Amino acid sequence: MVYSNLQQGEDEKHLLEQIAGGDERAFSIIMNRYANRIYSYLIYWLKQPELAEEILQDIFTSLWKYRDNITGIDNFPGYIFVITRNRAKAALKQQMLGSQPINPDHLYKLTYGQTGQQELESKELMEILQRGIDQLPARRKEVFFLSRKEDLTYEEIAQRLGISRSAVRQHIVEALVFLRHYLKKNAGIIISILAGFVR
Repeated sequence: MVYSNLQQGEDEKHLLEQIAGGDERAFSIIMNRYANRIYSYLIYWLKQPELAEEILQDIFTSLWKYRDNITGIDNFPGYIFVITRNRAKAALKQQMLGSQPINPDHLYKLTYGQTGQQELESKELMEILQRGIDQLPARRKEVFFLSRKEDLTYEEIAQRLGISRSAVRQHIVEALVFLRHYLKKNAGIIISILAGFVR
């Protein structure tokens, strides 16, 4: 079924119903449809690619987390715009106050500079995270690995894999949304102990 050939309103209503039922493919379609628009808006106001990408990820993470209520949204484009605008305003306010949101990628840095129980908890969390990474589709896992473990830029990854920068960003966003959900589901008490970066 080619979703782009459907009427936009009916199409999105159907997709939202599927998302509410836990359909990850429908969620991916919605992400593909709105990610670039949201990112462009955030970049326009924030001028910080990493912060824009983090907020983009948070928006979709929240959308998936509260998917049970998603079918009650009558105007989804307007809903997404309001959320994005509010998140941009909040980020600008944080910048003015000198505080920055916590980057979830700090997961990769948790195992350094810790001792005792914290180190054991971090190690266990990293093992759970790795199991989640192993469940990513092959290309998404490859992109995530190049970005987070080899520390390549989106441009470098795009050149190496022969894909666009926006495709790289989309893979990263979807990987992080999945991993946040996976960690919350599987890490249990460890998340609350090491809390902050997966909320």
